[in-house]
Amino acid sequence: MITVKDVLMHKGPDVVVAEGGATVLAGAKLMAAARAGSVIIREEGRVLGIFTERDLLCRVVAAEKDPKVTELREVMSTPVESCRLADTMEDCARRMADRRLRHLVVVEDDVLVGVVSFRDTLLM
Repeated sequence: MITVKDVLMHKGPDVVVAEGGATVLAGAKLMAAARAGSVIIREEGRVLGIFTERDLLCRVVAAEKDPKVTELREVMSTPVESCRLADTMEDCARRMADRRLRHLVVVEDDVLVGVVSFRDTLLM
């Protein structure tokens, strides 16, 4: 079975991270530059939430909020669902489908080590 660790070794552990006080515009620019669908919101080393393309659409654009002044912590999704390196991608796919999620944050020993997306589950 393919594990989260296998996927991260293949695609790399790079994670787009921003502080909660960063603006939505700054977060969107980070996501665009990295060609990522999400940015992890972290403060003092602790994961607070995740800001996704869906959050941008529903919580910013549709809500007519100004991305230049709206902070990521105001529109992020929280709490964040997580998984571990040893988890199988099959289990992750099931969790994402059951909870209607597109991303799981990978955490080991309370340290952020990566993100897996629903797209990653298609590689199984």
